[in-house]
Parts: sequence; C-alpha cells; structure tokens
Amino acid sequence: MSETSTFRILLIAEDPLIGSILRDQLQSLSHSVSLHASAGEGLADAQQQSFPLVIVDDQIAGNDSTKLLQELAKARPGMNRILLTSGRDMNGVMEARRSGLIFRYLTKPWMRDEVAMAVDNALASSAQRSEIDALRARNLVLNQQLSDAVRGGGTPDGGGTASLPGETASGPVTGGASVDMAIEMSIQMLSVFHPNLGNASLRAVAICRTIGELMELPPTELPRLLWAAALFDIGMLSVDRSIVRRWLRDTAKCTDEELALIRHHPEIAEGVLKSFPALASAAEIVRHHHEAFDGTGYPDGLKGETIPQLARVLAPVIHFCHRNGSTTQILNELESLSDKQFDPMAVRLLAKALPMTQIPRGERELLLIELKAGMVLGRDLFNAGGHLLLPKGRELKDSDINRIISINRVTPLTPFVLVYC
Repeated sequence: MSETSTFRILLIAEDPLIGSILRDQLQSLSHSVSLHASAGEGLADAQQQSFPLVIVDDQIAGNDSTKLLQELAKARPGMNRILLTSGRDMNGVMEARRSGLIFRYLTKPWMRDEVAMAVDNALASSAQRSEIDALRARNLVLNQQLSDAVRGGGTPDGGGTASLPGETASGPVTGGASVDMAIEMSIQMLSVFHPNLGNASLRAVAICRTIGELMELPPTELPRLLWAAALFDIGMLSVDRSIVRRWLRDTAKCTDEELALIRHHPEIAEGVLKSFPALASAAEIVRHHHEAFDGTGYPDGLKGETIPQLARVLAPVIHFCHRNGSTTQILNELESLSDKQFDPMAVRLLAKALPMTQIPRGERELLLIELKAGMVLGRDLFNAGGHLLLPKGRELKDSDINRIISINRVTPLTPFVLVYC
C-alpha cells in the first residue's frame, strides 16, 4: 500500500493499554482509527459505518471473540478481520483462519513492523475485493445496456427492428457505440470468469479488425467477424471453471466427460448469439470456430471450404491468442498445422496481419514455473501467511523469480500467477 494512503480502521480492544498502543501505531501509519472498548459498541459502529478492516482483541469480557467476529462478518461481509490473540487457543485461531473468519492473526506481544505488514496486506486484499465487486456490478449494467441495444429498435415492448452490431438506422457501418459497448461487456465477463478467456477475446478482436481490412470485408461482414472474435468463448461460462482452467493448460489432463462438456461450448455460444436478433448473423461463425480443415474438428466435422469462410479465418487467430510463446514460435506451429487443423489461406492472413496490429495488453494466468524476467505482475503476490511478496505492476527480474521459486519450495504458494501480456 502507498505510505500516504489513509484508511479508516475499526479497533475493538477492552484493555486500554493494548487499545491505545495499537491505535497510536496505526495512526503513525497514516490510518484513521475508531477505537471501542466493548464488543457491542464496536459492532454497532460497524453496522453504521463502512470499514475495510477491523482488528479484534480476543480478550473481550463476557463475549466470545469468535461470536463477535461472526457478527462482524455478517454485518460487513466485505470487511477484512484481523484477530489479536494471546495464543492460548491456537487450534481455534487456525480454524478461524482456514474458514475465512479472519484474514490474519497477530500474537501478543506484537512487533510494529508485523502490524504494518498485516494491515497493509489486509487493506490491499479488501481493495482488490472491492475492485472485483465493482467490475461485476459494471458487467450487470453493461449486460442490461447490451440487451437494450440489440433486442429491438428501442420501444419498451421490444417492437421495432434490431440493427446489426455496427449498423445505424441509416445503414451498416463498421463501428458504433453498440458494438464497442457489447465487445467490452463480453470481454469483461470472460475476464471475471477466467482472465485467459478475456485476454484471448481482447487480442482476437484487435487482430480480426486488421484481417477484415486486409480482406476488404464489406460493411455487413466486418461486424460479424468482430462479434465472433469477442464472443467465441462465451459458451465456456456454462462449464465449471476448474475444467476450463485444466483445458486451457493441457487438454490431455481432461477426462472424456470433461472434454464432452467443453466441446459443447460452440453450440451454446451459438444459442446465446441467436437469442439476440442483431447478433444472430455471427452465430454461424461462432458455431464453427473449432472445425478443422481436415474434417476432424467439432461440433459438425465440417471439412475444407464447407466450413464458413469467416470461421476458417477466425480459427488460427483464436489459436494464436490462446498460446503463450513468441510470435515466431506460434506462427511456426500454425504453419505446421496448415491443411490439417487450419486453412492455409487463413494462416497466411494472420501472419500478414500481426505486424500491422497493435495488440492490446491483457491479463494471462501462468504457473510459477512459467514466469520470466520482464513480465509484469497483474495482481499482488502473497505468501502462504498472507504477507505481500511482490506488488501488482512489478516488472519481474531474475532475482524476483528466484526468490519466488525458493519460497515456494519451502512453503507452497498458489501455483497460478496473473501477468500483463
């Protein structure tokens, strides 16, 4: 956290010495403290005002600290909770930690630096949760706006004629507010579900804009390709996230039953697009983006030029956007799959479009062992005890990666890391 950041912290401690010492330490860290000597007063304050963090001393006369923490969690679910403990009931403390009732605990007597680190980590976690909640709320608004934009001509009862994304009342165009809004909405939804899906769509839209120009697609065709580039993975939202994560990392690790679920996502996406008249023209492209040029793809096993042209164009773009590697490496891989999985013409188009495209930066989920110097962290990285190891936005150096790997050998970290790419 920034040294100049000020946050309001709720402190509940009956012992006046503990309360005053901890309050002074928190205020020296530029935080505002609301101190209460009783559980009832502290709970009432939490119910009336919003705090990102509460610190509770376990020595609360006449009250069970666990019960108080539960009541605080009920009153303010988004507020992180730190327990100040004497260490007499560490089994109970560890259970509270495992269950999520507390974010961290501090053992009395505590060190000032320990308090500063615990508070910083708790406040960073609370801010991150607020960002995610705000993003989800924004997605709901965007989803409603999208529905209003594409379901009809604007009459409350759904009457009127819906316009194709990228069209106006006077005729088709290649851009427009409705297409940009819906592309943003869909990518945000996919990113919340799994960052790699949102990142792939973000990149695919940018590349397909260039490809559309190279192909000199007419104004009625370019919006179809862009909608498909944004929405091709929307059917993945119907599959359990753990299965999608496994499929993205290594399809060989998925069971036959899991692969069967995954193989339905083009048809599900097709159904989503068909439910909006203005998007229906892109449904065919989305349905067939996993068909293979040699006929071994899905869902219909189409072959060669029986696969719709824009679906053939989109397929290698999707492959490129989902892969993690150098452009040369991925293009060589695509070339080896020409005439098999991909249309050679589409691979050549992609190779020509890439140098002409400014590919936007998104987030990608990687394993710890995949980290490389020069990558930039997309989220704060914490150790198993909740201490901040490296902040979001940090450009990784070899020394950072060596430190992460060394810590992971002793106390395993979460195996997945978000980086900007």
